[in-house]
Amino acid sequence: MQNQKTTMRILAIDSNHDCVTKITCNYRNQHVYPYLESRGFRLIRCQELSARREIVAPEAGQDDIAYITGAGHGTYTTYTGDWNLPIFQVGNYQPEESDGKIVHLLSCQTADKLGPDFVIHGCRAYFGYKALFTFDPDYADVFLECDSEIDRAFADGLTAEEVYDRVEERYKQRIRELDNEGKFDIASMLEENLSYLCAPSVDSRWGDTQARIL
Repeated sequence: MQNQKTTMRILAIDSNHDCVTKITCNYRNQHVYPYLESRGFRLIRCQELSARREIVAPEAGQDDIAYITGAGHGTYTTYTGDWNLPIFQVGNYQPEESDGKIVHLLSCQTADKLGPDFVIHGCRAYFGYKALFTFDPDYADVFLECDSEIDRAFADGLTAEEVYDRVEERYKQRIRELDNEGKFDIASMLEENLSYLCAPSVDSRWGDTQARIL
């Protein structure tokens, strides 16, 4: 019998045009996407010049896309790609791009309005941030590790509720470690990001706590 995961694809949408997005894209290519592939998923990468709506939208609308993830800039209503061009925007995407999918976007603010709008249009669970996601470049790996635990946990087959619990614990573990090292400002930034993280466990506006990649 064929492994069900091999029939499903993950769509990765990553900007890589400025100093911030270069850091996030490089981290995810090195530490996140190989893990997802090791769990049996086929990965479609729309990165750099391919992180544009005309390329992303046809892929996102495919039935075999189970999970959408990415890192880029955002606003309350819009997730952007290459050179801040809109990819997903409230009122400017097709329902099939979100319907039946689980979505995680590492970006500022998109969980505020875009995330709930995705859920209204069939997104099973949305993970993202309702305000600014900030990080210290010298500690980027710590910040990005915490956020990308979302991707790893979903790839491990957990429900959205279990994913949130695992991610929250990873954040708190790193915060404790930073506090113990006397790096209180960095720990405070990490704690603030956690407070902005939105998911079904926070409110049903962001989907179903029992959603998982099927």
